[in-house]
Amino acid sequence: MAKFLFVVPPFFGHISPTLSIGASLIARGHEVKWLGITPLADKHIPAGGEFIYPAAELEQHQDEINRILKRQDDGPACSGPEVMKLALEETYVPFARIMMPGLSNFVDAWKPDVIINDCITFAGALCAHIKGIPSVTTTPVPPDVMGDTANSAPKIFEWQQNLVKGLQQEFGVYGDEIVIHSHKLNMVFTSQAFAGFDEVSPHMKFVGPVKGRPNNAAFDWERLAKATTPKVFVSLGTLLVDIRKEFFQKLITAFADQPVTIVAATNPDIFEVWPDNFIVNGFVPQTELMPHIDAVICHGGFNTVNDTFINGLPMLITPIAYDHFHTAKLIENSGAGVSIRYKRLRIADLRDTVFELLQNPKYREAAIKVNETFVAAGGNDKAVQLLEDFAAAESVLAPLN
Repeated sequence: MAKFLFVVPPFFGHISPTLSIGASLIARGHEVKWLGITPLADKHIPAGGEFIYPAAELEQHQDEINRILKRQDDGPACSGPEVMKLALEETYVPFARIMMPGLSNFVDAWKPDVIINDCITFAGALCAHIKGIPSVTTTPVPPDVMGDTANSAPKIFEWQQNLVKGLQQEFGVYGDEIVIHSHKLNMVFTSQAFAGFDEVSPHMKFVGPVKGRPNNAAFDWERLAKATTPKVFVSLGTLLVDIRKEFFQKLITAFADQPVTIVAATNPDIFEVWPDNFIVNGFVPQTELMPHIDAVICHGGFNTVNDTFINGLPMLITPIAYDHFHTAKLIENSGAGVSIRYKRLRIADLRDTVFELLQNPKYREAAIKVNETFVAAGGNDKAVQLLEDFAAAESVLAPLN
């Protein structure tokens, strides 16, 4: 049996897939722990696992961590280059710098066999490289979000490379090699067909969505069962707090008097009164809910995108910032949904598009085809197999003491 350490960012959409894989690894007898920069409630961690929050090393950085997290709400107001700067220079690199001391100390104490770093959590792979521990990268969104910047935008590519090399040099890693991602195994949680790749590097493995994490969030199932109109699920994810009230006000204006049932995943307190055809929960058991839904509206969070297509549902995606626009393009290319940029989202277009998705079968048919590629990719079982095979191969290759 092997010891696996997941190094994760403070964004639940990136953590969630690792919880599903981790639960399966634990069930097969492996030791699994997670390490992050902000605490995670015990209820999210699979039985037998443990979340490590190195409080002593992180205490001095609390103000900076909070500032960076609050800064994520500025994404919708940023231009493309500004978003890139916000993500890489103001978020991923400083988080890696902050995480390294606590991560390094824990790795020395626990001695994992494999470190698995989320694609934006550079500290995991960097620490693994420094300590000679085999590493794997997980990518919860379609890769190549920014395209081939080496050829299309060489100055941006040079800036990216220099920024990452500067981080590496801070921890004694010199030279031109980029080590913040694994070069041996990168598991991507979508299908190669949906991501639009004809060819990929051998270490890139598209395993499709991974599921298995239980979600026992309270929900009014009886009220949902009584609804007789088409059901539309709406999610804005866990970030983007500042625009939440404006977003859901548009939903209310568009659908308060329409023959649909809106299931909204948001804090009910943002409005004193909600329309009668709105079911509002701060947290929903999303995976369990989706089989009861007819269409989805979301900003592009990839866990919601995956849950949507696993159930063969059409989607209206309203990209706001970050990787949302890349995901929106892939959804439209698949024929399974419609994209309307959030800043251009008018009430009439919102209403008309939702009814088009509900009434035109071509979108659902395309969504079912996307799901077929997801199933073929292998999902959770494939991800676990890849990790077990990787750990076994690396233990054979490692020098004997």
